[in-house]
Amino acid sequence: MLISVIEPPVDTAPPAGFWRRRFLLPIRAQLTQGVSPSDLARGIAVGVVCGIFPILGTTSLVAGAVAVLMRLNQAVIQSITVVLYPLHLLMIPVYIRAGEWLFGVPAVSFSIPDAARLFLRTPLGFFEEFGMTCVHCIVAWTVSAFPFFMVILFLTRPLLEKTARRLRPGLPPSP
Repeated sequence: MLISVIEPPVDTAPPAGFWRRRFLLPIRAQLTQGVSPSDLARGIAVGVVCGIFPILGTTSLVAGAVAVLMRLNQAVIQSITVVLYPLHLLMIPVYIRAGEWLFGVPAVSFSIPDAARLFLRTPLGFFEEFGMTCVHCIVAWTVSAFPFFMVILFLTRPLLEKTARRLRPGLPPSP
């Protein structure tokens, strides 16, 4: 009886996972192409903060506008808003309740699928029913945006600087 041995392929590394392909490798590419770690950290922080903006279907517009105003990397920011879509959906009810708490108004009965159906059926009816709720949750997001931005910036900047020094030896520290 003859037993054959199948040789493994030369490259036995596992294929890159979703997070690696969609998040880590593009950020690494930005660092090797000359984007400063500080600018990249600001872009990531803006992407995360705008990625949880509490109005469904608006995160790309908000992120794009902020990126233009701050002169940050659109590709990084938009990629992050896409990756954060599940978190965005989870944060909408959180911001609705936070807005109700901030303004001291009674809780509204709310479900994202029902609200989306109402908006598609009659946009004016949606704004009559949920217009102030939208205002309240945007204010709640605005209150939380700067602290979130600072925490994310504080966490990502040192990691990006360390990675940049490893990828580009001789890189001076960021100011």
